[in-house]
Amino acid sequence: MKKLNLLLIFLIGLTILSCSSDDNNGNDDPTSEAATKLLKKITFSGNGNYSITFFYNADNKIDRLQSAETGDDFIKQFYYNNGVLDRAEFQDLNAVSDGSIEQYVYNNGILIERQDFYNTTTLDERFLYSFNNSNIDNIQYIGNGQTTYSEEYSFEYDSNNNVISRKHDYLNTAISDEELTFTYDTKKSPFLNFQPNIVLIDDFFSFRNNPTSRLLTDISNDTVILEKNYTYTYDSDDYATSKTDGTETITYEYY
Repeated sequence: MKKLNLLLIFLIGLTILSCSSDDNNGNDDPTSEAATKLLKKITFSGNGNYSITFFYNADNKIDRLQSAETGDDFIKQFYYNNGVLDRAEFQDLNAVSDGSIEQYVYNNGILIERQDFYNTTTLDERFLYSFNNSNIDNIQYIGNGQTTYSEEYSFEYDSNNNVISRKHDYLNTAISDEELTFTYDTKKSPFLNFQPNIVLIDDFFSFRNNPTSRLLTDISNDTVILEKNYTYTYDSDDYATSKTDGTETITYEYY
């Protein structure tokens, strides 16, 4: 989980859906209509050059992510059970597991939790999920050795189901609560057709339009911690092809 968090922090810095070898036989070049594209590759430049490549299975659900030139390259392999997301495993570039596993837990077919393990079977962290229709509404975080949640995230959405606010509440009152707010364009996100998008929820929150601004605020004193503004280029189908904050540029390629 730590590796992907680091990876996805790069994504933001700029629904729930075979545990077998079938998932390893993913369609590396899925056929799609011009207006229904799947993200193939993200390339980062500015603060070093590195990339993430996306591979999909026959159902056009994510099969694996593979990083390159990050300094700690890895594969994140996803497994499904009758089409439902079961778990993800971190592997080296030879597809050998490093023992880090994200296990998804369901109740009557509804996703309620993710459990993160290291050394394959040692429980590290838990994330308790609540949904409002298909949107993530609330996440409660239970850390290593904790018996109840110590952090809570709550989400608000605009009419297009983009996250416009994510509040981070620390139960430890010595730590200031934070709010992350966004504005968006009206074009198509590179992740518009990405499924199941819950696997990106740690650090990437919206999948329809592209964030044009991001503001992180200390709620206790209304102080701005970080502010970013983004500009994009688009293809003829209105999908984003590049994004920049003036320091780092991200380019997007599609299948």
